[in-house]
Amino acid sequence: MRNWFRHNLGIKLASLACALALFFYVLGQQGEPISFGEIPLDFCNIPTNLIPSITPETISVSLQGPRKIILGLERKQIKVYLDLKGKEKGHFLYPSEDFKIKCPEGVRVVEITPRAVAVNLEPLVTREVEIKPTILGKPASGYGIRKITSSPKSLEVSGPEGRVAALAGIPTTPIDVSNISGSITKVVKADLAEKGLKIMGEVPIQVVIDLVQELVEKSFTDVPVKIMQPPSSLLEARLKEKKAALVLRGPQEALAALKATDITIAIDVSDLSRGTYRLKPEVTTPAKVEVVSVTPPLFEVTLGSKIIFQE
Repeated sequence: MRNWFRHNLGIKLASLACALALFFYVLGQQGEPISFGEIPLDFCNIPTNLIPSITPETISVSLQGPRKIILGLERKQIKVYLDLKGKEKGHFLYPSEDFKIKCPEGVRVVEITPRAVAVNLEPLVTREVEIKPTILGKPASGYGIRKITSSPKSLEVSGPEGRVAALAGIPTTPIDVSNISGSITKVVKADLAEKGLKIMGEVPIQVVIDLVQELVEKSFTDVPVKIMQPPSSLLEARLKEKKAALVLRGPQEALAALKATDITIAIDVSDLSRGTYRLKPEVTTPAKVEVVSVTPPLFEVTLGSKIIFQE
């Protein structure tokens, strides 16, 4: 036995060294596992008239293989599929052991994170959804948006039943109304960014934005109150309150230049006989200016027998 061991000892040691070198070379070529994150999950064998959604939508995969292959591997070369064959409507967990992973030959999967994903299979539905234009900025000072209309008014959206039902409206590409002082018309596109939803028969959208002068309020105090009385009247009219306070509303430009002398407050006592009355005043204002309130709302007037016309 001893002679056998010593026979061709140099050749045997050299062979052992070569074998060990080859082993460690191959082992070294495998390298350390490398993690690839945000790998999208895809589906195969999707049941008819159902559409899947998944949480989370991406996973991380740790791979090991020949260093040359691993170091040159790109995320897009890694494909992960979930096989939905035989599945029905509802929610269920999909364990990572059932993932179908495609990657270059010689590369093996070491770890998958997370260990399971939640899949929701819903009916595929289509419904009309109102278009809601996206508006940026504000019109010029003194103007506001009166009305926004779009043509068409709605579009068909297809997708998972739950997501389609929750969709409040279809936004558009932005329309900037900064500093405009007149109505405008813009042609825009739908801007539905929600994943899993699709607009059917998408067309250009014409949006009309109508402006209106913003209404502001202005207060006046101690405005004189007049009596409207025919000259032939034989009665004297006496006012208990001879001045009033007003709140007016109108376009900013109109109210800015408005003075108390431009306003008339009058009490009509025509066709009234002797006595005391509480009467509502008649307020005359320039065009486009309206009365919000008059204080007091009623004025006490006494009609006597003295022939005097008093303002």
